[in-house]
Parts: sequence; C-alpha cells; structure tokens
Amino acid sequence: MMKRLQEMALAMLRGKTVAKKSSESILSQLLNNIPDVAVQGYQLDGTTFYWNEASERLYGYPASEALGANLADLIIPQRDREAFSRRMAQLRDGIRLPPSEILNLRHRQGHLITVHSSHVMVRHGENDLRLYCMDVDITARSRDQERLWEAVRGGNVGLFEWRPNGEVYLTPELKAQMGYRDDEMDNDLEVWRSLIHPDERDTGIQQFEQYTRQPEGRFRVEIRMRHKTDGWRWILYQASPVYGPDGRLIKILGSSLDINDRKQAEEKSERLAYAVEQSPSVVVITNTDGVIEYVNQHFCNVTGFSREDVLGQRTGMLSFEGKNADKYASIRETLSKGGTWEGEFNNRKQSGEPYWEMARIAPIRNSRGDVTHYIKLAEDISDKRALTERLEYLAFHDPLTGLPNRTLMLDRIGQAIVQARRDRHILAVVFIDLDDFKVVNDSLGHAQGDQLLIQVGQRLRALLREGDTIARFGGDEFILLLSRLKHVDGVIPVIEKLQDILSSPVTLASHQVRVTASIGIALCPADSDRPDELVRHADAAMYRAKSEGRRCYHFYTQELDAALQERMELDQAMRHALERGEFHLVYQPRVDLISGRVLSLEALVRWRHPVWGMVSPGRFIPLAEQTGFILTLGPEILRQACEQIHIWKARGIPTVPVAVNLSAREFRQPDVFERIMGALSTAGLEASDLEIEITESAAMSSVDQTIRTLTQLNDRGVCVSIDDFGTAYSSLNYLKRLPVHAIKIDQSFVSDMREDPAAHPEDAAIIRAIIGLGQTLGMTVIAEGIENQVQRDFLIEHGCPQGQGYLFSRPVPAGEVERLLGVGGVGG
Repeated sequence: MMKRLQEMALAMLRGKTVAKKSSESILSQLLNNIPDVAVQGYQLDGTTFYWNEASERLYGYPASEALGANLADLIIPQRDREAFSRRMAQLRDGIRLPPSEILNLRHRQGHLITVHSSHVMVRHGENDLRLYCMDVDITARSRDQERLWEAVRGGNVGLFEWRPNGEVYLTPELKAQMGYRDDEMDNDLEVWRSLIHPDERDTGIQQFEQYTRQPEGRFRVEIRMRHKTDGWRWILYQASPVYGPDGRLIKILGSSLDINDRKQAEEKSERLAYAVEQSPSVVVITNTDGVIEYVNQHFCNVTGFSREDVLGQRTGMLSFEGKNADKYASIRETLSKGGTWEGEFNNRKQSGEPYWEMARIAPIRNSRGDVTHYIKLAEDISDKRALTERLEYLAFHDPLTGLPNRTLMLDRIGQAIVQARRDRHILAVVFIDLDDFKVVNDSLGHAQGDQLLIQVGQRLRALLREGDTIARFGGDEFILLLSRLKHVDGVIPVIEKLQDILSSPVTLASHQVRVTASIGIALCPADSDRPDELVRHADAAMYRAKSEGRRCYHFYTQELDAALQERMELDQAMRHALERGEFHLVYQPRVDLISGRVLSLEALVRWRHPVWGMVSPGRFIPLAEQTGFILTLGPEILRQACEQIHIWKARGIPTVPVAVNLSAREFRQPDVFERIMGALSTAGLEASDLEIEITESAAMSSVDQTIRTLTQLNDRGVCVSIDDFGTAYSSLNYLKRLPVHAIKIDQSFVSDMREDPAAHPEDAAIIRAIIGLGQTLGMTVIAEGIENQVQRDFLIEHGCPQGQGYLFSRPVPAGEVERLLGVGGVGG
C-alpha cells in the first residue's frame, strides 16, 4: 500500500502544469482520507508545510499548529535532535535518506511512538526540493514483539525449526540450555540427537521422526540432554506443524524449555510422598475446616481404618469417647496464631479400642504464606504410656502385693502429719513384722512365701478406715498408718483386731499356716512429727516386741531409740572392723571324754574393737545375721581358718580337723559348696582338714537343698555336724536322709545339770535321747558346755564319746593351740 501511495504521489506531483492545481487538490483530498497513513511535508530546513488528518491523530498536533512549525520541535525526541540536525544537513548536501526505516518519534504529550516511515524527495521548483514522510504506527505491534521476545529470553525458552528438506535451525537460547554458545553448536539434527541420554535416545528420536511423518496435533516429549558442564538436564520439547496455502507442510516450529528444576522438584516430591507413605509415624492431613484429606498407610495399620473410612470425615470421629474435646480449644488457639501444637491424644481404633498417640500438628502454607492445610504427625505411644504408668505405679507401689511402698507411705505420713497438726488429732505409725516368716519361706519355697505376703496384705487392707494407709516396706515388714485418732487408746483395738485377722490360718497349696506378727507403734506428735523418725521409732518398738516373744506389740519409748541407735552404731562398726582386720579366730578343742585327747577344734570368731575392747559374739553375731553382714563375715572366717591350718601344717605341727560354723543365711547361698571347696583349694588343704557345722534350724529350713549341699560335701570328704541339736524342730524322716557325721548336744541341756543330773530329769532325758538317736543313726555325738566333772561323768556313763567346754579348755588363740596339739591332749 505504501508503495502504491508513493507512486501515485510522484505521478501527480510531477504532472503537467495544466493540471497542477487540480492534481494538488485531488492529492490533498486523497492523503487526508487515508486513515492509517500519516503524511507530512517538510522543507529541507525542517519547516512543516503539509500535515494530514492521520498525522493529527498519530502525533496529537492539529494541522493549524503543526504547519509552519519545525519538525524538530514537533516530533523529534530531545535525545535525537542533534542526530536529526545532521541528517537534515545531509539532505541539503544531496545525501538521500533510506527509502524506509523504523523510527521512535515523540507525541505531543511526550510519549514515544514507533512508526514505519517511508521517505520521498519531491522537487517543487528549480531550487525547491522537499521531503515527504509517510508514517504507519507500529507501536502496538512492536510492543507485542518485544514482549514475546522478552518472554522467550526471560523464560529461557529455546526455539527450533525443522523443514522437510532436512534443514534445522536452533536458536541460541536452545543451545544455551545445553551450555553451548551459538557458534559452538551446529544447526544439525544429528548433533542434537547425539546429546540425548542413552536411555531416552531411541524413543525420543522415534517419536520425533514419527511426528515429522504424521504431524498431527502437538508434539511433546521430555528427555534428558547432556549439558556441556552440568551433567544431564531435563528438557521439554514441544512443536506444531506450519502448513502453506496449498496444505503442504512447510515446517515444524517448536520450542524447548529447561525443566530440570521442575523434574528435580517432582522427584523430590515423589520421594517425600513415598517417605510420608512409608513413614513409621501416623500422618494425617486436613483442610482448614478439619476435614481429612490424606492419611498414610501407617495410620491404617495402627487404627485399622481404611482410607475410604476416614477421607472426607472430620478428625473428631477418631476421638475416643470425646476425650479430646478439652484439647481442641488449645489446638485451635495455637494453630490460629501460626504455631505448632504438641501433646497427647486418646484416640480410638476402628474396633473401638482406645490407643494413645503423641501428636504434633502444624500448619501448611502456600507460596503466599496462607495456611491451606494442617498436618498431624503422631506416634502410637500406647505401649510406652502403659510402661510409663507401670513404672510410675512401681515407683510408689510394691509389685507383689500392690500396696503402697516405702516412698509413697512416707509421703502419706507427711500429709497426715500436716492434717493432724491442723485438726489437732493424733496419728499412729504401726510397724508390723511377721514372726518366723523365714521358716515358712524356706520350708515351703519362695513362691508360697510370696503368696503368704499377698494374703497378709489383703487382710491388712481390709482393716483400713477412711484416711488410713497400709504399705509393704520390704520382706515381711508392713507399715500401717492410722490417722485422725482422738486418743492414744484408739490404737489398741485396731492392733488387737489386726492380731486376730492375722492369726486365722492361711492356706498355701496343701498347707495351712498360722501367722503371728510383732508390732511396734510410734505416735505423732508425742514421739515425733517427722515421717522418717516415726517409722524408725515404730521399727525400734517392733524389735522390742519381737524380743518379748511372738504375737506381741510395744509402744515406742526413748530407751528403745537409744537401743536402736546402739544397734545402728554396732552395725557400722562391724563393717569397719572387717576393713581394719579387727576380727580374729580362737579355737576350742573337742576332746575324747575319756582320754582327753584333742580330736578336733572349733573355730570361733572374736572381735577386738580399738575403743570398746572385746565385743561379745552374742552381741554382734545375731545382728550380723539379721542385717546380712554374715554373708561377708562368714567367708572371712573360713579363709582365716584354712590359712591357719596351712600354717600349722607348714610348721610340722600335728593337726586335727577344724570345724567352722555356717549361718543359716550362708548355707542357703547357691554357691556355698563352691565357696568351701575354693577356700580349701586356695589354702592347699585336704577335705579332711575341715569340718562344717550348721544349726538344726538351718538344716531343716529347706531340706531338699540341704540334702543336695551336704551330699556334695560328703562326696568330697568334708564332714558335717549339726549344731544346737534339740533346740529346733527336726523331722526324723528327713534327719535320717542327711549325710551328717555328728550331732552336737546344745549346751543349754548340759549346763542345767551342773551338780546333780538327777535334779534335772527332763534335760537328762533329752541328752540320753539324743545320744541314743546318734548311735542309732551312726552319728558321732558331741556335747557342748561341759564345765565340771559331774557333767563329764554323766555323759560318759550314757555313751557320749566327745565333748567340749571350759572343763577342758576355753577358746584360745592359735599360738596356744600349738601347745595343746603338741602334748596330745587336755585334762579335766
């Protein structure tokens, strides 16, 4: 169109003079009615002499204002005016402008307009050469092209073109996606193909070749391309066919887009989704209204619900009996502030069974920061909570009886003291110790002993009034707290009722056992207002009751406290004495009653305290057995005895067997046989060098175990004697089965016959019976406590062959024993 206008204008302007005026009128009318072509006429100094209506619309100046004005002042931007002046000077010098060009010119309001401008030089007279410009506004089209190009460049979009003749064009942007500059990569389809990942090369090439043969629809493929420096990158290729007017394929025009980040994000998202699905935690995602949109497999495994059961439902359906309702307000408040809520839920399974979970609920936000969902991560803590509750229970309760333990009882006593102080009441702490529980435990076994404790606990619990507490302190010891007593006398009916309840027979397996208890009582505030002191005072009172006999009770007095303090002091002193080597052995000979020849020795422990001097065995041995210290002291006594025998043998002194006493607690130790044999081996002794003495009650406490241990000792040549015979209950049926070499008549029977055996017929009868029993069972009989000739003669007369006592020798140190052994005997 622009070309035709130029030709018409030139023809008319160069017409004959005759038609000059008519031609100018026609041209003016024609140019003014062209709507989209702005035509201006300029003299070579820039003065405007023609300005059509399209120019008015394009540049905003009316013709009346534009005509006579200079071109530079009208539409030339300020920055281009210097260049404009040079171009107008070149026109005057005869240098022509290009036929057409794209210019950025200024609108009257100041903004730029992009135009396609065609230039025509027309001579109006001999010296009158003028410039005509015909401008078409391409601002919008240019802007669209700029936007498209910027989108291509900014979006890192590459373009390619493929033609049926095999020509390929790849834009620099496409090459840059693979790390190449434009000049580093040829526009060659084979080069492009060589960069495809081997795993996708055949498939990708086949798909593109198929599309070139049948270009229907839109081509799309995602493949990995080898980057020049960055390994493999995912590229998305898309293309569409371009057809000519005749319907033939002209080319395939396509684009490429680097989607590596997207693919990595997708892979990451897939891994995350897989991790969530396989997570060992329960995962639940809801919308902001609490409607469940996702649960993972572990949720289904834990709860038994399928996804179909819960998707679209509100989370409240999972609550067990509505027990989470009180937590919902806290959750809503926390989440509304953008925070994360953590806590425990009591939820239900599909079966209706409750379970506990530790949950963490957090908001999920979109890229704008808006909360779109909530995610709950939870762990099934039912087992952990049950274990915690069990541990908490065990921390304050006895696992056997279910009663409160020492810790809880002391706390209850403390609370009761505060209450009693406020209400001015009295409270009592009652310490209960079962009498002879060890006999039951050892004879019937620990399992039956435990059953006895359970039944005793149940009976004691039945005594409780409101506000009272019964606790097991350990072993066979119980504590009863009696609160809100108005008078001290109120304790006695409770104690008597307690004794009556305990005295009823207890059935254990096939046995019926009668239980009695020794009871100590301490009062608050009279005796103390501290929980630990009250218990300690009640314990002291219980020991006094036990010393007075079975089924007794005793109230605390300060004298008892002094005795308890002495007991504790003695216990500590014993332990220090062992460390400092204060214990030593003395030896009392056992002799042939007729000849006085020393047949054996009994090793007896003695304690020389640096301040107290000699401490009586009757004072510390019972305490050592009660506290268990005997298990430490006993091995030391055995070691010293074996070591002394070794010394005598090394010095050539004729030795006799040495008897060592084992307490009942020692004898019940599972390794007692190994310990005895180890002591002999360490000292290099023969089994015949040592004898073992155990009490009658120890031998009868657990007969099966006794038989096993004594048989082992007998088989290795160690002789065993039963000490204190006649002072405890013995089953002759069991006694005959024990591999025992000797029984010892307790000194209590012998000592009462000091001057006249006939004056003590019961003791004499018992002695004769024991001697006869020993002879019948083939056991040696040894009498203890012989202090005079009358006792000796009586024993000889009735067939007792051996004895020991002050008549023959007091217990003496090892050095004096050498003298006794050297002369061969002792006299009466």
